[in-house]
Amino acid sequence: MKKIIYFFFKKLSLLFLNISLLINSHKLCAFVILINIRRIKSIRSKSKNKKKILVFPKSGGNEDLIESYRNQKNVNITYFLLERIFLKKIFHYHFKNTDKSRFHADLFTKPSNLIEVKRKKINIQFLTHVFKIIDNFFKFDGYISFNIFYYNEKYLEEVFKVMNKKYIVLHKESVMSPIAEEKFLDIYKNKNERSLAYKISVYSQKIKKILIKSRVAKKKQIQVNGCPRTDYLYRLRKKKPRNEIIIFYLMEENHQLFKFLKIRKSLKKLQQQVLECLVKLGKENPKLKIILKGKTGVHQKHQFDLGSFPNNFTFIEGGPGEKFLEDAKVVIAFGSTIVFEAIASNRNLIVPNFTREYQLNKKLFIKVENKKYIANTKEQFLKKIKDYLNSNYKNKPLSNIDKRTLNYYLGNTDGKSGKRMREFLSRTIN
Repeated sequence: MKKIIYFFFKKLSLLFLNISLLINSHKLCAFVILINIRRIKSIRSKSKNKKKILVFPKSGGNEDLIESYRNQKNVNITYFLLERIFLKKIFHYHFKNTDKSRFHADLFTKPSNLIEVKRKKINIQFLTHVFKIIDNFFKFDGYISFNIFYYNEKYLEEVFKVMNKKYIVLHKESVMSPIAEEKFLDIYKNKNERSLAYKISVYSQKIKKILIKSRVAKKKQIQVNGCPRTDYLYRLRKKKPRNEIIIFYLMEENHQLFKFLKIRKSLKKLQQQVLECLVKLGKENPKLKIILKGKTGVHQKHQFDLGSFPNNFTFIEGGPGEKFLEDAKVVIAFGSTIVFEAIASNRNLIVPNFTREYQLNKKLFIKVENKKYIANTKEQFLKKIKDYLNSNYKNKPLSNIDKRTLNYYLGNTDGKSGKRMREFLSRTIN
């Protein structure tokens, strides 16, 4: 019932937001935003805190922030959130009938013509008036975004610079292939302006170097803290998984990177081969529980003929993927962050490579240095699964090769990134 009430409340709020934009009313817009600001209750802060931060939430970033304050009581900062849909609506209104609105994309935030320069100025002026009104009520000490290049939040840097407020970016992007690193370095440099954020937290030294080299940010702005939400994975190392559970994190067959780089490539064949192997295994052993985990916004049930799968298969459409690692005896993944999450949590990882993608496209996919995870044939793949299912769980320490991989992509090899992030935020806001 609460969800239904909130759904209609948000619809009504967005209606009044549109009216405020049509009549150019800063006060009405500020009022709509004010009634939609909510406290983050999962971070247990002191009731009389003087320090307040407004967060523009995003999947992954939220989990980083909450993990940073896990088991902490009487936190000295109170966190609030405002859904990003309100900022998006304001952005698209000010940039209506322009390519920046029609083909909006993160990573391409620099105005490309005089019209966009003018619209940017209008957007910043409007938001500055609105947030000054909001500040009369909340007096926020800082604001948090989770990406330097979110198109609808990028210009907030200039808004809060004018207001003399601290804009903090907890940049949550770090996993990219070698070819993406090269391409994004050029895009960061030529399609974006220098960040005016007060401080930027990043996961890894690699990302810090790219931001500095592209002149998007200065060295003094950036601190490497690692990925806080992966602290949870290190705690999982102490937990024994369930022997009968296998999880396959479905591949993005036509990966966004392929489209972005205009590469005619698909992982459809590889995914189909993996599914064929799992169906065979599921039929041989009905006691197994095989989970097909879809990616949010990519995989839907209707894309798969679920009636052709054995009864011991379960399809999960979306949502966070790391929570399924807790019980999984075998984890199957390719080309995604879950590969590193499985390594960090000490789960039995298999990276299928039947079509020799890693050998043929070394720069196109994320690096998996430790070759013990890779299965180059179906026979090798099935043998690895059976061996893992029959093995006893041991909480093995991270090998040096795995530490290098995790440090390169996630900057977290000790399970203490949350502590580093918490201390970083405390220093930054106080």
